Amino acid sequence: MTPEITIGIISLILGFFLGYLTSYFNEKGKNKAIIEDMKAMTEEKEKVSSHYELDVSKRKYKYEDKRAIYFKYFSLLDEMSTEANIIAQNEVMPSVNKYTQDYLAANGDTGKILKAASELSTSTNNVMLKMHQSQMKLKQETNSIRLIGGEKVLKALTEMENAYDLQLERWGEMMKTLSTHILDKNMEAINAQAEEHKKIGERIVKCKEDIIESMKKELDEI
Repeated sequence: MTPEITIGIISLILGFFLGYLTSYFNEKGKNKAIIEDMKAMTEEKEKVSSHYELDVSKRKYKYEDKRAIYFKYFSLLDEMSTEANIIAQNEVMPSVNKYTQDYLAANGDTGKILKAASELSTSTNNVMLKMHQSQMKLKQETNSIRLIGGEKVLKALTEMENAYDLQLERWGEMMKTLSTHILDKNMEAINAQAEEHKKIGERIVKCKEDIIESMKKELDEI
């Protein structure tokens, strides 16, 4: 074998070997890059998955927290309505009936008439105190909702609060002037107050419907 052939074979082998090494290291680099890319993708996927799970968890907590507070608010509204009905049946109506009976029995006796009016006034003040306490409980719960509620919910709550304040104010005025209107046989004034009270009640019902709709929509959007 001539030196030229030997050198050619060696060069061919070296070339092949060097080509293999180059290919090997290139592929190894590619594989390493692919592995690193896959690792990075896996880490990114885990981050996204973790972020998604955290987001879902936060939304779930936010939903449950809001729902609990909203339910508590409406439970309190129902409780107030029940208490108001009980007060009306057990305290207001009996007091008014007693005043009417005492007034008729007084037969023009000023002292007896004034005593009957005083008893009605005392009863009215006790009822107003209870209603005011219920109103304060509702306002405290409303303040809790103001921390988490959306714009439409807060607007509806403000309308409801204003309606309840007006109802309490007008009811107090009606009870304070009731004895005078009865003495004067002023049924027109009594009926006018009763009609206004009815309209305020209808306004409260509308406000409640608006609050329910706003809260349901807000919970659905979480």
